[in-house]
Amino acid sequence: MNAFPPSPESADEKDTNKLLHELLDGTIAKDEFDRLEQTLLDDPQVRRDYFALMSTDQMLADNYEIPDHLAMHAQLIAGADADAGERRRRNWWIWGSSAAAALVLLSATWFTFFRGPADPARVAGSADSYFLIDGAAVDEGSWGHGQRLEVSDGVVVARLNKFTEACIDGPALVYMGENGRDLDLRRGRVYFRVAPGAPKFKISAAGASIRHIGTEFGVRVMEGGSCEVHVVNGAVEIDRGIQKGKWTLKAGDSASWLNRGNTSLDPVAATDFRKALPGEVVVFQDDFSEPGGTTLKGKQPDVGQPWDVLLERNLTTTGGGLLDTSGSARNLRGRFTQETQPNHRQVVLMSFSTRQPSAILDKQTRMGGIEKIVLQAADGTVICSVQARAKDGHRWRLRDEASSEGGTESELTNISALQENELTLRYDALAGKITLHSGTSTQAKLIAEIPASSRAIPTSVTIWNDDGGDLALKRLSVKVVDYP
Repeated sequence: MNAFPPSPESADEKDTNKLLHELLDGTIAKDEFDRLEQTLLDDPQVRRDYFALMSTDQMLADNYEIPDHLAMHAQLIAGADADAGERRRRNWWIWGSSAAAALVLLSATWFTFFRGPADPARVAGSADSYFLIDGAAVDEGSWGHGQRLEVSDGVVVARLNKFTEACIDGPALVYMGENGRDLDLRRGRVYFRVAPGAPKFKISAAGASIRHIGTEFGVRVMEGGSCEVHVVNGAVEIDRGIQKGKWTLKAGDSASWLNRGNTSLDPVAATDFRKALPGEVVVFQDDFSEPGGTTLKGKQPDVGQPWDVLLERNLTTTGGGLLDTSGSARNLRGRFTQETQPNHRQVVLMSFSTRQPSAILDKQTRMGGIEKIVLQAADGTVICSVQARAKDGHRWRLRDEASSEGGTESELTNISALQENELTLRYDALAGKITLHSGTSTQAKLIAEIPASSRAIPTSVTIWNDDGGDLALKRLSVKVVDYP
């Protein structure tokens, strides 16, 4: 046990130790690297501390080996002629300076070549996103070395490391390099936020290498290999090879090139890069959790305006976690909390859960039966629906109700409206696309897709059934993803 407590570190010592650790884990900034290199040259104690830290770090890297240069130097010094001792003492300062520089180089080399690839990036998508990692859909997870990230819809944020974030706006296709750091952007728009001290990485895009210098910037690659780069903060280096040239762009600068053509550095209109996940709000939701026998007309849902009953031959009741339309034809409308028409893009997600209705014995004889859930605009226009017909085995399909051709329909799915299932419909007016997914989110399996002819924003949802078509719902919700 020590008789005296160790002397507290000075502020300079703490700062130097911090820089040594950052040097070893590869997060040191360029200006701090230059400052630490000078300190190593000037201070023998800092060099000894660096030796100790590097040795400890090396022992922890069990899967890698570095030739023991330090031991070799020690043997050479110990076995040298004793008459050379004075000469070594005279040259100590020169040797120490060279050794410090060599150590910095060794550390950089060790970090680059002997450490394993970077940890996988963490990815998460917006509520309306549909993305695949090497062909598999995940709600959120890891994007690792050599893997392909394909974003079909929505926005995905990838946390590449604790210093670097990439916001990827679909449709986009990006490959992660084998080292877990570099990216190959094949198409789409990506906005990068790179904090000081971030590990260096490069982006391959349209035949160029793009390197950050502590910055915020956006890269867009279009079909055919054309590219745009826009720098918001810091600086970016673009290298198009010996024939095409090399540039450094600063804040406010941009560059663009078409296919294999020359690079234009003239200001171009900034691409509208997404810098974060879009907002989202639930505008209608009901889980029908009231006591059984509750009258639906005028009932307040969990979110939204009171239910309207536009058609019923028998009283429509609900409760106990179920709305069952068995017994007669019905037209039931749920209005959303928001009915304003935005001047920007919105994506509407309708998710619902079904179970077997109570009237099931007549389903094989009443072949005119139909079940339908519809999204409607404020003026009553029917935009799109998911519907099932008895003649099709009550299997769900998508329908573009606003189509001038009388309603474009998708192929039939294998999912029955008379069974327990979860489905999610995605309506993107701006993109002109409607999709259906077999689960509670758009990351669930894509089972149907059709173009959308309407650009209207829904303000209500309608449940409609007729001629023996009956629908039992456990849950119905509508969410709006907002792209201001």
